[in-house]
Amino acid sequence: MVLPIWRAGVLLATLGWAAPSLAKEDSPRKQQPAPFFGASGLTVRGGVTAYTGDLGTETDVGTFLGLQADAQLLPAVGLELGYEGSANGFADIDNATLWRHNLGALAKVGPTVRERWKPFLGAGVGVSYLDATSEANARQFDDTFLAEVPLTAGLEYRYNGVTAGARATYRVFAGGGDFAPGAEDNGDLFTAGLSLGGRF
Repeated sequence: MVLPIWRAGVLLATLGWAAPSLAKEDSPRKQQPAPFFGASGLTVRGGVTAYTGDLGTETDVGTFLGLQADAQLLPAVGLELGYEGSANGFADIDNATLWRHNLGALAKVGPTVRERWKPFLGAGVGVSYLDATSEANARQFDDTFLAEVPLTAGLEYRYNGVTAGARATYRVFAGGGDFAPGAEDNGDLFTAGLSLGGRF
């Protein structure tokens, strides 16, 4: 049967409009690529802390919690800015705690291995406020500010936009006031912990 000319035109126009739509529905949707290590992000860290030297003999092993912002300056160079707080008890002073509040910046250097792994070394600067509770104040442990130089080594793993890692950091106290009796304020700080973050 021969279709009238106007009906044939309508049929062809309908097929011409529907074909691209069907082709678009059949084609797989493009997904946004997952953020890589080069993207900025936020990371939460936690773990254990221990003072060294004479200060280490006066205090117990403690814990820390930190929050940092991450940025990648170059493919192998990253920058962290963040806060870290820690608490350590005293070995011979009941119910006493040495609180530490730190603000710092850290530069990290390391390659990206197989797109998911990043081993790194890092160094930075920071300032800490040591806040001894009243029980320690009674034993001549005062509150003070300390400059510090953190030296760190660690490993991060990326899965899509989520990162997880482990690191150890030795924090050299570079200067500050006399906040303990005798030589009991001599020492540095060692921390080791795990991290979990997101890249955006």
